Amino acid sequence: MVEQSTYLFFYFYIDLDFFFILVQRKIMMAMNTDVKPRGDISSVFSHLGGEETLLDEALLQVKKDIMANTDRVLFQQAYNRMIASFEKETPQVQSLGPAIVPQVTLQQIEANNGQFPSNIADSIRKHGCVVIRNVVPEEEARDYKKEVEDYIRRHRGKVEGFPKSDPQVWEIYWSQAQVKARSHPGFEKAVKALGCLWHSSEDTAVDFSKNVGYCDRLRIRKPQNESFALKEHIDSGSLERWQDPEYRKCYTDIFNGNWENYDPFDATHRVEARMDYYNSPGGCSVFRNFQGWLAISDIKTGSGTLRVCPLLKQSTAYFLMKPLIDQYIDKNDYIGALPGLCQGISEEDYPHIINTMVSMPDVKPGDAVFWHCDQVHAVEQKNDSDMDSAVFYIPSAPLCRINSEYIKKQRAAFERGLTPPDFPGNHFEETFEDRAKPETISDAAKICMGIKPYSDLLKNTTEGEKRANRLHNEILDFV
Repeated sequence: MVEQSTYLFFYFYIDLDFFFILVQRKIMMAMNTDVKPRGDISSVFSHLGGEETLLDEALLQVKKDIMANTDRVLFQQAYNRMIASFEKETPQVQSLGPAIVPQVTLQQIEANNGQFPSNIADSIRKHGCVVIRNVVPEEEARDYKKEVEDYIRRHRGKVEGFPKSDPQVWEIYWSQAQVKARSHPGFEKAVKALGCLWHSSEDTAVDFSKNVGYCDRLRIRKPQNESFALKEHIDSGSLERWQDPEYRKCYTDIFNGNWENYDPFDATHRVEARMDYYNSPGGCSVFRNFQGWLAISDIKTGSGTLRVCPLLKQSTAYFLMKPLIDQYIDKNDYIGALPGLCQGISEEDYPHIINTMVSMPDVKPGDAVFWHCDQVHAVEQKNDSDMDSAVFYIPSAPLCRINSEYIKKQRAAFERGLTPPDFPGNHFEETFEDRAKPETISDAAKICMGIKPYSDLLKNTTEGEKRANRLHNEILDFV
């Protein structure tokens, strides 16, 4: 109680608005203590059986509030410009296909002072995604796959996945291989480069030079498999983008009809956005600036890989604006967004997005793929190959208050072998003696898992970065 009072007292003097946000979040965290129900990756996808819930009538008023000061004629004109932009860009996207995805090696990043070459950075900002090659040495990544397959084999019958009859995505989080990959030096360099694409106001409490270890599942999709086919969707909340006042501020230019001015890489309002109103099994409550995976097998285009819409700004404007145009403003319908489920993108509702979806280029073990947190993505319908399509899901998640709060809860789960708090409460690994444990992991892993503090700050650290680090150390009980 004394620690919490000191914590709140400190921020009252720094930023009164931030103080009230903090109090609100603390209350919500105290209320949101229920363990998530059992489930698997299908729990957040309606097309895989996730439970659909009718929209609360109050959500209709949210639409009216958003549009209260917006000229409806100008808004419709902006929507029409967005559609026209899609139509202009579509032929090139379809012509290039996977080649439109920016590609770079980790060695090129290292040679450029830890940042993407300028042409690659510009391409990522437009297309929202990137393939970074050689993040982990190929043989080391292949060994990860062998290790995790042995782990699954040793615990056959004690761990499940999706689909239950023949799992392709396993409810496994704490294998030694996964924990090693999340803190691999190459992966750390990759996510630091991704962080350099982002910016925020000077006093925003975020540090993109540090990555917290958000622990996710793994996929080993068998040859010819068609059961794990994710349709087009967006993660990091659905209704929350309209519903949460702070999250909504990320898209002010879009809601004002100036979508061309929208900056997808401004984190000022993302670091305090609430992305999981409904405590759904698998709903993400942290700020992942990029989702990502690390390949642990060869994955060719057509072998069950990731697909994205490479027009980031236009697609974001599309799914946020359409529920607010005249045709839908008086309907309690957010066109694909439902409580506790991912934002769905169907061909009927968003044909321009579906027509511009492209698959990832071929990757080898040790290559990593990242895509923006607002990016429409899917998984190919079939692994049309004679080999597994295997990845570890590992995002980029910068240091900020909501991420530090989550890491504290995740740390407690890790110590006990429980499922991470954002995921279905299966807890399959609780009794596995060969899972990763605090005493078996490296110092680098301990830092990203919140077991050890980060090193001292650099001299040119901004006020916002200092605040993010102070918060992290207080939340994780390092001071």
